[in-house]
Amino acid sequence: MRKKVFLDEMTWREAKDAIERGAPVFLPTGPVEGHGPHVPLGCDYYIATAFSVVMAQKCGGVVLPPLTYNFSGATSTFRGAVSVPIDVQVQMLKAIIRALWRQGFKYIFVVSVHGPNGIPIGNAVRSLFEDENIPAVYLNPWGFVEEERLKRDVPNYDDNYKEAMLAYAAAKILGKESAIPDLGELKDEEPPEGCELAEPLRKVQRYGMVGYHYTHEFQHISPRAGIDVELGLKVYEETAERMLPVVDALREYVRWIEEHPREYIGGGRWRW
Repeated sequence: MRKKVFLDEMTWREAKDAIERGAPVFLPTGPVEGHGPHVPLGCDYYIATAFSVVMAQKCGGVVLPPLTYNFSGATSTFRGAVSVPIDVQVQMLKAIIRALWRQGFKYIFVVSVHGPNGIPIGNAVRSLFEDENIPAVYLNPWGFVEEERLKRDVPNYDDNYKEAMLAYAAAKILGKESAIPDLGELKDEEPPEGCELAEPLRKVQRYGMVGYHYTHEFQHISPRAGIDVELGLKVYEETAERMLPVVDALREYVRWIEEHPREYIGGGRWRW
């Protein structure tokens, strides 16, 4: 029988027990947005939720239903993308984290692999600490995947392969196998001639961040042949183990904060 980790599957008494035993809580978040012609729109929130589930199973944690309404950014041009303004997302994240903290969840992780989410999630966790002394963590599993072994073992491995593999493996973890296409139909493909990101845009990106939109579906995950879902499942297990020390690290940090209280001096300012 599958171990119960989703908060919405628990009774309120089970939630209370989780709080009292100091269970970490994971909020997965990611947009509904386009990812090439072969990957489901829920890709980013599937991946964030699957990582949250695997980590929660390993550490006795709780997983919230995913927050699927995010600022999507460059993918807003694809049909099916549901994007919300950054300030709306920030306020929603802060409200959720605040609600968890006030009822006793002290070890809160916001999990996302969606690139633009560094802006709203970073804003939420930093401002919540600055204004309310709530130390939530923004956790992005993308950079914890062991790339060198995968590049060695998978001939056509790149970010396109990685995201599709993680999306399909996540679908399997979450019981959404219907979102996995016929993998035998996939082949290596690249954007057609003239469909690369505009050269003026790429020139600016060499120096900093700027707004833009994709103009071709292959610009955001080109198809790759031979996607190995079973390998993806192993990657979730290995990557979750690699990230797991952050749970104890946050426990230690929360204790430190409690032992070193700050004084609020007004105007959003604190001092030790």
